[in-house]
Amino acid sequence: MATSERYPSYATCVAKVLSGSAQPLTVDTLLSRIKEHRPITKGARSAVYRAIGQLFQAVPVAPSRYGWLSSLLGKNTFRHVLTGEEVRRGFLMLDELEHAVFFPQFFQTYQPDDRKLQIELFGGPTIEAEAYIERKTWSLRLGSTFIEWIDELGGQGRDDLLIFVDDALTGRYQLRLQPREMRDPNVIQGRNIQLALLAEELVSEDRRARTAMPTAELAARIIGRGFFADALPPDDFHFVLHQYSLLRFHNGVGYSFDLENMDFAADMVPSGSDESGDGFGEAVVRPDLDREALNAAEMMYSDFLQDDMIGQGDDEWEDLLFEPEAADMPFFDSSDDLFDNSCASYEAYVEAYQESDSMDGMLSHSDFHLLEAELETLVALEQEFGYLLADQMTRKEHLIERLFIDPETLLDNDFPDYPDFDEPPFWEN
Repeated sequence: MATSERYPSYATCVAKVLSGSAQPLTVDTLLSRIKEHRPITKGARSAVYRAIGQLFQAVPVAPSRYGWLSSLLGKNTFRHVLTGEEVRRGFLMLDELEHAVFFPQFFQTYQPDDRKLQIELFGGPTIEAEAYIERKTWSLRLGSTFIEWIDELGGQGRDDLLIFVDDALTGRYQLRLQPREMRDPNVIQGRNIQLALLAEELVSEDRRARTAMPTAELAARIIGRGFFADALPPDDFHFVLHQYSLLRFHNGVGYSFDLENMDFAADMVPSGSDESGDGFGEAVVRPDLDREALNAAEMMYSDFLQDDMIGQGDDEWEDLLFEPEAADMPFFDSSDDLFDNSCASYEAYVEAYQESDSMDGMLSHSDFHLLEAELETLVALEQEFGYLLADQMTRKEHLIERLFIDPETLLDNDFPDYPDFDEPPFWEN
């Protein structure tokens, strides 16, 4: 009997362990807990990283540390700007961030479920809500009680609705109405700027060979960084990224850097200088960001930046301030290795290689993934036809030894890979 038939897959084990933990876990801790559910095979660390890549809710919070999205959402706060139609008809049209907030499991399969939410209307009753499609977009049906609640508070279109997550695992949330005249635009703009910078950092760190980072994945990673644990949420996700960041929405799929418009170094505006006049004391800001707003953001969130976010003084931030040469951009590397910066699977390979007595040279990052793809093909062919030719079997065994990969992990297909759509279905949000 095959191992995969006797024991749960690595993907199943990772999902079980992470979803059952209130706190993020390191990969080492994951491995130790997976031992309680199945034997640990050769290449287990690579298998865990592969499983994490298959699970939308397995969100990186720090290097080699992952949390479960439903748990990470606890006590987070989000802002939704109401439209007149939403107020009149009692629903919320969801973007990808909000969809992940209310239905964290949706982006694993892109299939609807029958999840029922319990939503407390602040100062009013608790109502039940569910997902439905409104004008080809996933929305949250709130009903007549919500309409009456908004009316009693004098709410209208363009007012803000603050979404508090009490417990995403059990589906308990709270909504509070904030009239537009109560907004503090300068403070909120500061938060918008911080969100834009964090999104840029996360996209710049993405090493997968794809056109753009899917919006839902970007949203989940931002949640994983703890950004929305702050009591003051930023504005609408897409609005902020369009208005404040160097990212652009690509083909309805996700976000990537707007390379054609990154030539802004000549437009940099110096603000203040030191007495020596050597220019090293000058503070430089992007021309699309208001100087006063940026100062406010730095003052109000300097501690937040130092602890959890990128900010002035960080290498990543300074890299964004000056025009990059094409050869310096991670997605235009002129070397033979497209993936000069590492990823989790390659790091697992490097660790296994260093612990081995292999006489082969260590593979580069791109060479590793090239051979990994070849092994995946051979394993898939064997699974489909039931056998391999002698030369193919020899090659497969050689790749297993060279890459330190347990071929069983390549068959962990009970959880589909996070899809990268060329053209997303209308219900993708």
